[in-house]
Amino acid sequence: MGWLSRLLGGADPARQDVAERLSTYGLFRTGTETVELDDREAVRRWLRELDPDLQQQVHIRRPWGVIAAVSDHRDPVGAVVREPDGRAWGAYVPGADRREHLTPEQVEAVMLAALTSTGRPDGPDWRPIV
Repeated sequence: MGWLSRLLGGADPARQDVAERLSTYGLFRTGTETVELDDREAVRRWLRELDPDLQQQVHIRRPWGVIAAVSDHRDPVGAVVREPDGRAWGAYVPGADRREHLTPEQVEAVMLAALTSTGRPDGPDWRPIV
């Protein structure tokens, strides 16, 4: 079930150092678009076009983990990181409680920083997801 693993940010050694947009069209139908890490404009466009009705996600797959911008109906767009060992981290406004989410501009800045960073991007408070 590779599609499920991809949607959950699972490791895929063949897909590293790439950016991709995942769209879910039904229970078992997903679409994927992939670009190289130097295509910042495509990543920026994907982030601005995230559609909660299509359950879209933008993933950036790096050796240090997978960072994803996720759009859903409950919350604004959020950013999460899944490390190779399976630990997951959510991005929050520094110093704020868990109810205060990053703005779309802050999510975009974190995601674009991930294109070139050697680890989790600096900026937000990274808190464990349990």
